[in-house]
Amino acid sequence: MAEPKQTDVVKQIQQAWNEAQAQLAVLREQVEHATAMAQAKVTSNLNERDLDRAYRELGEAVWAEVSKGKMTLPANLSNVRKALEAVTARIQTQNASINDLLAEGADIGKRLQEKMAHASKGLASPGKKR
Repeated sequence: MAEPKQTDVVKQIQQAWNEAQAQLAVLREQVEHATAMAQAKVTSNLNERDLDRAYRELGEAVWAEVSKGKMTLPANLSNVRKALEAVTARIQTQNASINDLLAEGADIGKRLQEKMAHASKGLASPGKKR
């Protein structure tokens, strides 16, 4: 027969095991809850992104119609119209500046190619124009 000391140890081990299982169950529940919350947040973020995209597309479509003169905005949106016109003008100015820089870069590249072509033929490079 088992000694009373051994039965106490077995009982303590069994009690510790039961407590560990209970703690694990609580932890599992918390992890499942956190996972559900994270999934809900991701879904919410995706829905917000889709809403933002839909608003942007609506705004672009309306602005395209206004720009073509096919549609007029209500008077209370005149500030929005002015802001869009200002931003559009800035974008057009920036694009023109970028195009100028690209053309200048192409011209520099062409001159460099011509210079390299002359150098590879053993010809002296053309003199500097003054």
